[in-house]
Amino acid sequence: MSTYKTHAEYNFAIESLQGKLDQMRAQDLGDTGLAKEFETTIANFERERDELPGPRLTAEKNKVLGQDGPVISTNQRRPSLKAPNAAKDYKALFGSGGGYNWQGKDASDNFFQAVFSGRHDPRLIRSGLNETTPSDGGFWVPTETVQKIHNISLENELIMPRAFVQPMISNEIKIPGVEIGDHGTSLYGGFKAAYVGEGEEIPEENPKARDMTLMAKKLTGRLKLTNELVQDMVGGPEQIINICGQGLAWYRDRAFLKGSGAGQPLGILNAGCTIEIAKLSGQANDTIHYENLTMMLARLHAASFNRSVWICHQSTIPQLMQLFVVHEEGDDTLGSHYPVLREDGSGFKMLTRPVLFTEKSMPLGSRGDVILADLSQYIIGLRQGMRFDLSPHVYFTSDQLAARLIERHDGQPLWDGPLTLEDGSTTVSPFVVLGERKNG
Repeated sequence: MSTYKTHAEYNFAIESLQGKLDQMRAQDLGDTGLAKEFETTIANFERERDELPGPRLTAEKNKVLGQDGPVISTNQRRPSLKAPNAAKDYKALFGSGGGYNWQGKDASDNFFQAVFSGRHDPRLIRSGLNETTPSDGGFWVPTETVQKIHNISLENELIMPRAFVQPMISNEIKIPGVEIGDHGTSLYGGFKAAYVGEGEEIPEENPKARDMTLMAKKLTGRLKLTNELVQDMVGGPEQIINICGQGLAWYRDRAFLKGSGAGQPLGILNAGCTIEIAKLSGQANDTIHYENLTMMLARLHAASFNRSVWICHQSTIPQLMQLFVVHEEGDDTLGSHYPVLREDGSGFKMLTRPVLFTEKSMPLGSRGDVILADLSQYIIGLRQGMRFDLSPHVYFTSDQLAARLIERHDGQPLWDGPLTLEDGSTTVSPFVVLGERKNG
């Protein structure tokens, strides 16, 4: 019997255990003894909670919100981890609970019009003090508007649709991870096995566990709007929603690719597990050779091959279009040139893997202008809710308004370092980048 006395205390404990259990299942550790203990404990906590007297507590739809965001049911279980191939629209991530709905009389009576009016509106819910910055505020964006902004962003993103996503209803979440290790001594997570004869003692091995922390990083998007544009904007709030969604997509992808990890997500290019392939001896500046690509493929973790994609800066297109493989055998095909970058019905492929072109990586000749990645080995934490604020004072002399959208997320690779193969010298990773090809 636990020491918890309220529904809220039980729910907090259940959410914490469920999150760890979901992550263990995602890493194929769902059949371990620890996972079974979590399942039993969760079931016991749920039974004890349901036996408590009185109704289950639900947060009142109040005007003064707590630090964590808008109206979240206290009996809401923490949303589960979403796999790379799972739906990641806002409702799929957070369900239909939490947040609040805008009660408008008609289409013209919407959230943005209420904010832009500058007048008091009891339907606007002002954010309370932020967890780390008391001056942060703004109005909580209604759930249906948040859904639209996120879904537009998702449609235009490269990383999130292909990665694990952990919905967050608090600013920090710890998830279990494992050390990648060395196949010369043990497998992924410290797994070790041996053939044991009858009556012989089975050697004990302890898995190499580590904690991973996702801490929501605040992304603030700023808009500058003229008063005339606000009053006469074609499409009204939908245009603002589209602008915010497109902007989020751009900055999220850039952070997941290039983020430093300091006050922002840890991007693939700066991760400790990423392998860099150096340029060839004598290779000219701003060039890409076929050997660069084959060497990258050779350092990709074998289990990642069928899930991998090339992420190439759009400035690499001329170089990639000029890469050919010359066929040197056979009568009919002798001397034939086969392009390395080939078009198929859904886009481009290179060495049989899909190619995604973007401006969000690094330009031609820079480290990371070509990336080979298994994005299923990247995890994103997405914080529930968004805030929107407006100031008519910043650009007062030019008759413009300054608006900002605040959204929070985090991201990092699931791997803590490259994997050393059984030969003791070759390292592989789900993330491989081409090194810089410039002098000096």
